[in-house]
Amino acid sequence: MNRLAFALWIPLACSVASAQQVSEHSIASSRPPRRWVTTVQTGFADTFQLTLGGTFGDGPAWQNRVTTGIANLFRPGDLLYLHGWNTTDSPTGDNNTVAGLSYRAPVWRRGSQSLALGSGLQYWNFPTVLTGTTDWLIPGNLIYTARAGRLPLTVTSDSWTLLASRLPKGSLLHTQAWIDHPIVRTDPVRITFRHGPAHTYSWNFYATHGHRVVRYQTAVVLAWKNTQLEAGWRQQWGLQHRIPDNRYWHVSLTRSFSR
Repeated sequence: MNRLAFALWIPLACSVASAQQVSEHSIASSRPPRRWVTTVQTGFADTFQLTLGGTFGDGPAWQNRVTTGIANLFRPGDLLYLHGWNTTDSPTGDNNTVAGLSYRAPVWRRGSQSLALGSGLQYWNFPTVLTGTTDWLIPGNLIYTARAGRLPLTVTSDSWTLLASRLPKGSLLHTQAWIDHPIVRTDPVRITFRHGPAHTYSWNFYATHGHRVVRYQTAVVLAWKNTQLEAGWRQQWGLQHRIPDNRYWHVSLTRSFSR
């Protein structure tokens, strides 16, 4: 390389390196920061009811849930989290619990539509279900959001596949759809009426098969800053013999924290 070419190459190389650093800095600065997110929920429900349709305990059931994890860990909008849930039958004090580790991430967006997928590992301890069971499961989760006219629409599909259980192993699919009707939209108070159908299908999960139940769910949600109060009611129709038609209510208080 002659002196002239060398003299020209040095500023060019420096310019390319500088541009690369600026580009990497711009990409890094455009990513949302990682946040530690925790949600705590407590409330009462009619009783403990599985998505398969059966109820356990006389109720009311005191139900508590906690979720904690890191948002924006690998990509914008994702969440890696630990979660636990417990229901206590008030008359007997019997407990049923769920715990797990899950990851969820957005995979597609177009206009007002978006799709997120998730999975993980869950542990169920249900001593009051049938003869009692302790399970390990692989969950799957799909969340689709869009707008039905001007109203927000959410469709969720949750699946569970039994890896180990005292009861017969299989898979379960529970699908719900929600439409939100805003009633009050002031700062900081929001009141929303939410409603939509739900359906459960089983492939030998706990020795059950086929279409299990159809439900229509309603709820009124009062949100104030990071606090949410929800009161809900749903109607269930059993699609098989011995699955009861019933009505189910719940009231819950939820608080979210992030840093």
